Amino acid sequence: MGKSKLLGTLGKLATAALTPTILEEGTKLANDFIDRRKGYVKIPDVTKLDTQEAHETVDKYNFNHSTVKARANANYANAIPGTIVKVEPKPNTLVSPDTFVKLYYIDEPTIEESKQLAQEQAERKAQRKQARKDQVQHAVHATSKVANNLSKKVHLKKSFHAGNDDQDSTK
Repeated sequence: MGKSKLLGTLGKLATAALTPTILEEGTKLANDFIDRRKGYVKIPDVTKLDTQEAHETVDKYNFNHSTVKARANANYANAIPGTIVKVEPKPNTLVSPDTFVKLYYIDEPTIEESKQLAQEQAERKAQRKQARKDQVQHAVHATSKVANNLSKKVHLKKSFHAGNDDQDSTK
């Protein structure tokens, strides 16, 4: 029996012996994971609700929670003051019932800062768009210039050759 055949046979025997153990351990791990998550609850989506409604909703799920003032963000420029703009952990995430939930609310000064950030972001976007447009126009102009130069050279060569042909026919 060759070495490779012997190793192949040993490998098959080892796999056959280990497979039931591996499957058993994998099944045990999966069942443990499922058992731990049985009591898990989805985080409710309370974004865009006023802070009072959000508190009442989160209270229904018996989560420990707090309200935190959100930092300015361009995404909050159109938010309504006194509403929840962000929830941690993210809404609709399955979590343990003893998970602490943070509700981020927004106030008028933060909305004004957010509007300023959004405006700055829009201006930067417009500048990038204009720069791309300028690059394209420059490329088109340069390409048409090269095309014009080539056509002039080709035209000159044709007229030069045409002139030589005329001279040859007169001889």
